[in-house]
Amino acid sequence: MTAPHVLIPVKALGLAKTRLARIYTPGQRADLALAMFEDTLAAALHLEDVTVTVVTGDPDVARAARARGARVLADPPASSVTTGTGPLNAALSCAAAHVRASSPDATLVVLQADLPAVRPPELAEALALARQVGLAVVVDHTGSGTSALVHSLPDRPFEPRFGPDSAARHIAGGARALDGDWPGLRLDVDTGADLEGAAALGVGPATAAALTRIGLPLGSLRQPVPATMNP
Repeated sequence: MTAPHVLIPVKALGLAKTRLARIYTPGQRADLALAMFEDTLAAALHLEDVTVTVVTGDPDVARAARARGARVLADPPASSVTTGTGPLNAALSCAAAHVRASSPDATLVVLQADLPAVRPPELAEALALARQVGLAVVVDHTGSGTSALVHSLPDRPFEPRFGPDSAARHIAGGARALDGDWPGLRLDVDTGADLEGAAALGVGPATAAALTRIGLPLGSLRQPVPATMNP
């Protein structure tokens, strides 16, 4: 079985979580976004034989990623983005090509960066199921988005379709929606209600600390998960 290579795209922190603008200041949103990414990354690093590449143009995200042992790949320049593809899909396609150039049989796993309640066992179980079908998605809690995309078919083009209604578009492109009780994996945080839901599930230590800093201390926190360092 080929080793997984997780791709985590992270936009510039100054542009993150605009739907939380009524709740938090820009600085608080940046702090929270970075913390949620750190908890997502920590969970991803627990997959067996995993390599993680963070795709970002943000220096703070890049530093945090390298500190935990992840690789960093810069976003491609805007001039290279094909019309209609969108910057996120272009960045992921570029990252996938970079991975496959050196590891042609790698299982590609695209993971959203805002999954503060995700548990390593959820990721491992979803990945195991996805490998059985070759191309699969984990539909998010809204029923329309994609919290994870798994592509383990090296002979088939990698064609990410993130954006509005991405789950339906990935499924239309041949991906299978996975069934599984993975509340943390499905709960990407965009709104205040999402954040409350993640807090109820139990967020990771970085997110818990961020919420405490910005005035929302949580009564019951998940214990920190030590990150596995990967070269």
